[in-house]
Amino acid sequence: MANFVRLSRKKQPDAEESEKITAMDERDVRILSALGNNGRISYQELGKIANLSANAAAQRVRRLETVGVIRRFSVEVSPATLGLKLQAFVDVKLRQGTTMEAFEKALGNIPGIREAASITGTFDARLQVDCADPAELGRLVEQLRVQAGVQSTSSTVICRELQIKRR
Repeated sequence: MANFVRLSRKKQPDAEESEKITAMDERDVRILSALGNNGRISYQELGKIANLSANAAAQRVRRLETVGVIRRFSVEVSPATLGLKLQAFVDVKLRQGTTMEAFEKALGNIPGIREAASITGTFDARLQVDCADPAELGRLVEQLRVQAGVQSTSSTVICRELQIKRR
């Protein structure tokens, strides 16, 4: 089992930074759109798209990072190419007395969890996991119960991911 993503707390922009965010213009929107399509695009290409110099495009990207619009750059790995052919969502209900903070901390020690979110409704959290097979999914769920204070789970296997084409 591989561990792709660990939960981390991201600093949320304060009120002053939020005001800066609303000051985005059409060039910022073009830059964000281009980066969303290709995170490795050069500043020179970004500049052409936004009608800016490469240096000005780089400054805008840094500003968008500083104010929290761009949270991170990442690589998207295909789990199947690593032998992890089963992806699933696991909804989790925590045992009484288990805090979300303790649960979040425990997740960092359990391999195979790609993403995690605290949610509303019947369950407390939803995980997206990558496993080699159903037996490994079962072991992961058992680890959640033993190590992370989980009372119950409901797993849904992903048949295929849908591609959303942005215009």
